[in-house]
Amino acid sequence: MNPNLKTVIVILAFAATTFFPPAKALAQGNQEMPVAVQRLLINVRKAMDKNDYAAAVKLIQADQAKSKSNAPCSHPIVCLALGNCFLMQKQVGHAESAYLTALSLDKNYLDAQVNLAKVYTDTNRNAKAGEAFLAAYQLSDPQNPKYLYYAAVMALTDGKTQTAIRRFESLFSAHPGQVTRQWRENYANALVTAQQWKKAAPVIRGLIVQSKGESRIKWQEALLQIYLTINDTGKALDLAGTLSRQAPSEARWWKALVHIRLARGEYANAFEDLIIYSFISPLTRQEKKLFADLSLQLNVPARAARIYETLLTGSNEKKSSPNQNRQIINRLVCAYRQMGRGDKALAVLNRFDPQAGNPELLLLKGDVLYETKNYKAADKAFRTAARKNCSQKGQAWLMAGYAAWQYNDLVGSRSAFEQAAQYKRQRKDALAAIAQLNRSSQM
Repeated sequence: MNPNLKTVIVILAFAATTFFPPAKALAQGNQEMPVAVQRLLINVRKAMDKNDYAAAVKLIQADQAKSKSNAPCSHPIVCLALGNCFLMQKQVGHAESAYLTALSLDKNYLDAQVNLAKVYTDTNRNAKAGEAFLAAYQLSDPQNPKYLYYAAVMALTDGKTQTAIRRFESLFSAHPGQVTRQWRENYANALVTAQQWKKAAPVIRGLIVQSKGESRIKWQEALLQIYLTINDTGKALDLAGTLSRQAPSEARWWKALVHIRLARGEYANAFEDLIIYSFISPLTRQEKKLFADLSLQLNVPARAARIYETLLTGSNEKKSSPNQNRQIINRLVCAYRQMGRGDKALAVLNRFDPQAGNPELLLLKGDVLYETKNYKAADKAFRTAARKNCSQKGQAWLMAGYAAWQYNDLVGSRSAFEQAAQYKRQRKDALAAIAQLNRSSQM
């Protein structure tokens, strides 16, 4: 979470300055503040105390008009005061010019450098803001770590991730006792953006320990995602398992466990975790499909069939075409076949393709008919699928040959096998079947 740098409070230098200094007071470095400058700043301060920044600007401009210089101001602190007055009036262009003039008069003027960085931040010139904050850090004595932190954040905001990382690491090295959680959070964001997963992981683990509530959950999810990104499913599984035990009512950890188990091929465990997840959170359509698929894979076809039927009925059935739902239809049919309910499998196919217009479903229908020993109807289904340019045309002709053979239509069988032999995948089986037919006819 990037800090809102636009709300950074920059101490206005002259607001902390003694406006009634002794005659030999030092204004900046070893420069003595002239009496005329002291008098001017007293009057400027009075105007500012009344929030009359425009009047304060006029006082400075009138004073400058009396001088022989063409510069907007003759002393760094006066330039700073002028810039601050412009900034308070949201005249950032004039403020920037005044701060730059102050720095041209004294390149080591920290307050002007900080406020210039503020101007760049307010105007979304992130690269310049970062460089200005870096310069402020180098000028500060003792060095103020916040300026280096802002320099790092502005580099990150500007998309200069590697620069941001270097600045964060310099910050932590130089000021180990002043590092805050927010600083580490932005460092972690930079590392994740740069895809430096191995460096990001320990930083995020530290943030998890330091954080609470939603912030902690955010970093836990980030760490889990890193493990998955680098394909370390072992660490991902350990973390998700720990999190699910720590917060058993938090659905996201059970959902994560399901996907990790699936990635590891642990389908039975994924199924168990999905059951728990379903008690905590309503399943989406895709999650219901996954539930059904796992049920089918783990030989629980009755449960799979119930879910597939739910996915295919009601509004979904009316709005979806057989093509859109073909995968679910195929698996529902498979579930009924596992249950030995060929009648229900055929009913599903007749319901979703009543005109037998879909060649893929027609091929599946032929398989069910063949399985239930309705060979003549199966032969017809296979041949119709083949003629409708089924994607498995060779398989359709091969199965038509077997079906015709089963009810002794040897001419039709041979014809179908000859068609199937034209396809590379079915050629061997088709030629073997033709050879068997030939031997049978010679007996």
